[in-house]
Amino acid sequence: MKKKLSLVTIGKAWLPVLLWMGVIFYFSHQPGDVSGDASGRIVGAITSLLAAIIPFIEINEEMLHFLFRKGAHFGVYAVLGILSVRAFQISGYSGKRGLLYGWILATVYAGVDEYHQTFIPGRSGEVSDVLIDSVGAVTGIAMYWLAKGIRLPSAAGVNTLQYILLQEQQQEQKQEAQQMEEEEQQRNQEEQPKQQEQQRQEEKEEVFRGSRARAVQRLKEEGWEK
Repeated sequence: MKKKLSLVTIGKAWLPVLLWMGVIFYFSHQPGDVSGDASGRIVGAITSLLAAIIPFIEINEEMLHFLFRKGAHFGVYAVLGILSVRAFQISGYSGKRGLLYGWILATVYAGVDEYHQTFIPGRSGEVSDVLIDSVGAVTGIAMYWLAKGIRLPSAAGVNTLQYILLQEQQQEQKQEAQQMEEEEQQRNQEEQPKQQEQQRQEEKEEVFRGSRARAVQRLKEEGWEK
């Protein structure tokens, strides 16, 4: 049975994923001419820089533009893959399940995003782009998974990344324990009036039984009991 996650933990896990999906959606929603002009200006600047650095090599700007756009697909979904796996791990899906669910989420969103582009003027949905996005997500997930085992230099020889993750886990456990304590206190506060009412009722019944017993005793003493 999975632990109940606090709203803070859920937000910490999934807010970066949703924000990055929003960034992807924003750029995908741009008409083809707007998106092409923006990437064209960036590629033009890169071409000018490369021409200044390596003037003896002829640069095919059209090919560079193509590689830039496909590379952007690869890169943004590598980031989405990383954020998705992180979110699933914080949510309790560790190990292979977390990796698989992170890749599935990124790939499904890539397909949805390509379908969304079919409704945008000058844009189209391409299966090849979904494949590139999926490979980018796998690459990002692999980088994230490998990075968790990298030992960074430190005075005590401690795995710094693992230490940070452990601190985050301990903080989450502390927050969950605090939330459980607050819920227990709230339940006690809700049950306290009921307990007080039940106690008052028992006291009334005790007084009634005592009064009845005394009345019966008086009747016996006066000879009225049959």
